Amino acid sequence: MCLSLACLPGMGSAQAPAWPTPRDIDRALRERPFPAAGRLDAQPLPRPPFIDARPAEIDIAALAREGAKLPPSGAPSAHDTGLRVFITLDMPRASLLRLSEAAHRIGAVLVLRGLKAHSMRETLGTVRELIGRKPPTWIIDPQSFVRFGVTSAPTFVLATTERQVALASGGCASGCATASAFVSISGDVTIDYALETMARYRPELTNQLRPLVAKLRSAP
Repeated sequence: MCLSLACLPGMGSAQAPAWPTPRDIDRALRERPFPAAGRLDAQPLPRPPFIDARPAEIDIAALAREGAKLPPSGAPSAHDTGLRVFITLDMPRASLLRLSEAAHRIGAVLVLRGLKAHSMRETLGTVRELIGRKPPTWIIDPQSFVRFGVTSAPTFVLATTERQVALASGGCASGCATASAFVSISGDVTIDYALETMARYRPELTNQLRPLVAKLRSAP
C-alpha cells in the first residue's frame, strides 16, 4: 500500500504537479455543467439548524404534584378551616399584605397558580417580603384553580364538607369539586367581608363562618 504523495498520478517526487489543460477543463464542464440561471431559484436553500435559545420553563404542574410549597414549609394543619384564598403576586402589595396577615390569623391557605416570571428565586423573594413575622401557609397548586373554577384573583373559596376540605389540599383531578360543596367570592376585598358575603348567600354556613369572622375582628 502506498501512502506517499508520490503514489498519486502526476505527483512523483521529482516532477512538478500537472496543471489541467484547457481540454481537461472543457471535458470537466461537459461532465459536470454549472446549473442554468433558471434553475438557481428552484434549488432549495439549506436551512440553518434550529436552536431554541429561550430559557427552559418550569413545569408548575410537576412542582404541584411534588408538593411544592413556599415558606413556611409544611402542609395545611389538621384544623384546616377549608378556606382558600387564590391570589397572584402581581396583585397590589397592600392587598397581598392584608390577605397574608388575615390568612395567618384564621388558618386560611394562600394559593398560587405558578411562579412569578417563571422564577422560583423571584417568587420566594416576593413572598418573604410579604409574610413578615406572621407567615400563613402558601402553596403552588395550579390544579386547584381548575378544580374550583377560579378565573380571577383574589378569589375566596370555602369548602363546605370535610371531603371537600381534603380535596382542597390536593390529590383530586379537575372537576371533582361540585358547586354544592363549596362557595366562592371574587374581588379585591378583605377576608372578613368575603366571609360575610358567603354567609348572606349561604345562610346554612353561618355557624361555620361566624367564628372565623369573630377571630379576624378581635384584637390581634
